[in-house]
Amino acid sequence: MKRRSMKTLCLVLLLGLSVPGCSRFTTAGRIDRAYYKQLKQVRAAREKRTKDLAKRQRAETKSFLSDSPPPPALGQQSVETVSTSVGQ
Repeated sequence: MKRRSMKTLCLVLLLGLSVPGCSRFTTAGRIDRAYYKQLKQVRAAREKRTKDLAKRQRAETKSFLSDSPPPPALGQQSVETVSTSVGQ
């Protein structure tokens, strides 16, 4: 009984290792996996750059808007207009 199971196990292992069905063991399979891994890394890096750029642009827009003076009220002249008129 033990001898028969040992023969069966050896036969299964021999057949399993002799069949080149797994892409890990072929050169083309390894190249394909490396290519798709690189594509995934490039795509992730591009998305990260896009998110960082959008975040930086939002921050610059907010700081630009907060630095600008509020618009003058209707019917009132701004201080700059009055000072230039007096200076001439």
